[in-house]
Amino acid sequence: MPGELIIDVHTHVYRTPEIGRQAMEHAAHLPQWAGVIDELRALMHELGIWRTVIATATPTQMMREKALAQLPATLSGSEREKAESDIHTRMLQRLAHNNRWGCEVGRMHPEFLPFINLDPVLLDAVTIRQTIRQAVAHGARGILLLPALHGFYGNDRRAWPIYEMAQSFRLPILAQTGDAGPMPPTGRGHWGRPRYFGDVAVSFPKLTLILGHLGKGYESEIAMLTRRYANVYTETSMRLSSLGEPGQWTPAEAVTWFRLIGVDRILLGTKWPLFDPRRVIAAIRTLPLTPEERVKILGENARRVLQI
Repeated sequence: MPGELIIDVHTHVYRTPEIGRQAMEHAAHLPQWAGVIDELRALMHELGIWRTVIATATPTQMMREKALAQLPATLSGSEREKAESDIHTRMLQRLAHNNRWGCEVGRMHPEFLPFINLDPVLLDAVTIRQTIRQAVAHGARGILLLPALHGFYGNDRRAWPIYEMAQSFRLPILAQTGDAGPMPPTGRGHWGRPRYFGDVAVSFPKLTLILGHLGKGYESEIAMLTRRYANVYTETSMRLSSLGEPGQWTPAEAVTWFRLIGVDRILLGTKWPLFDPRRVIAAIRTLPLTPEERVKILGENARRVLQI
């Protein structure tokens, strides 16, 4: 609506259409976009979106496993060790390259807030600290964590240097949460189970934690965390595009969960290009919310939380 503030805190972007389509080739549905910057800028203009978080995502674990599987079985011990070291180096380079590109886009287009992607399984503590310092110097505005993609829980101590640095530099963390991906053989639930971020919230009380997807499948844990910790927030991506469809929330259920979690803690996220921001924004506008609640979710909460 005219004069309405809209901020999207969860999108992904790709350098070329080919890279974008390859990244989304296993999606449950075929997106209408390739995930490139010009597409997103046009959509923001169409919908009146003021600012958008752009997050680069590098599937280092999957790429590493694929590369390891392709190594010849005939390699000697020393040859295999060198090959594995080379693969590790390539993963580091790919992650760094994508993060640098995202920051460059943010410098060129102030409407974008670049979030770098870090993998605490791949990166050691020294590299994490160096990477964050360099990213801040290049304009990074936050950090994306992908527990389901990289195979770690929120309270994994390998991620502690990320949280320490993010708190120090006042960088918000956007973390994938919910029941995405296969159930890991740990007995602790999905990698993205929100409850494991409770240790993070209490250990880093000045760190802003945005837990993605309203904790899909673990909504009650999101509500528990927002009640206990003032630094925990969540966002709407993947939850409103199919509102009212079989097996999905009804509008009344969505509003019930929003209020249990706390409307002040919910930010607009769309996960473009996999999902259509037009449908997400339209859903929020038609939910049985008060005008004040709607304004907060669409943009005012994000402006306060991201300090923009």
